[in-house]
Amino acid sequence: MSSMKSHSSNDPIQQYINSHSLRLSPQQEKLIERTKAMTLGMMLGSTDEAQFFQLLLKSMNAKKCIEVGAFTGYTTMTMAMALPNDAQIICMDISDEYLARDIWQEAG
Repeated sequence: MSSMKSHSSNDPIQQYINSHSLRLSPQQEKLIERTKAMTLGMMLGSTDEAQFFQLLLKSMNAKKCIEVGAFTGYTTMTMAMALPNDAQIICMDISDEYLARDIWQEAG
């Protein structure tokens, strides 16, 4: 089994799966591209895993969520999109230097 994240895989089967199963918002796509362009872009969370987190949060009717290690905040933003308006999400990292607050604002 490969340890490569799904968004960086050149495997045609993985690319097919991603193109037919992932439903990314324009803000998610923008944040993915920005993060991948960074020197530390390999820290970007896997897109299919982030979407799976959305499914879990929705199926649990979650009102609270926590993430440790945010980097640019792609996974955090993706999880927040699955939560209701009155939910709370806590995100922790050792630095907020890389957080894409502007894209978070666009996403609502």
